[in-house]
Amino acid sequence: MRKITVLIIALFCLGACGSHLKTAVKDGKIAPKFNDTLVDGEYLWVRGFGAANPSHTSDSQRRILSREAAIANAYQRATEVLYGANMESDIEIVDAVSQGSSIHTSAQGLLSHMELISTEYLDDGGCSVIMRISREFLKQNGKDIQEKK
Repeated sequence: MRKITVLIIALFCLGACGSHLKTAVKDGKIAPKFNDTLVDGEYLWVRGFGAANPSHTSDSQRRILSREAAIANAYQRATEVLYGANMESDIEIVDAVSQGSSIHTSAQGLLSHMELISTEYLDDGGCSVIMRISREFLKQNGKDIQEKK
């Protein structure tokens, strides 16, 4: 009887944890398949990716900057889901590497209530973050988004 109870609890925990975004990092690299956004019964989940300038010589500096870039990317994805996408960018690409790109973030209003749930680093110093915001909070503030998996 005890084994059955433990099994039922384990299955319940798996089911409860199964609705959020899964890792996008596999063997230290970006996985071949993953979701960027998810709207489940409780939350809007978003993933952001970031990479630091390869000319930075400090691992700490690259990791910190790639994390900040990933957070900014997650805010961008949340904004796209909540308000639609209307973006302008000015990025110069030289030899398939971004040169002179800048990121400006300002989380105001609803998005300032987002939670950072996980941070994963890639072998090359890049970063993936997962953030979420409560659908109930969004609904209370006039943004009733539909579930999307």
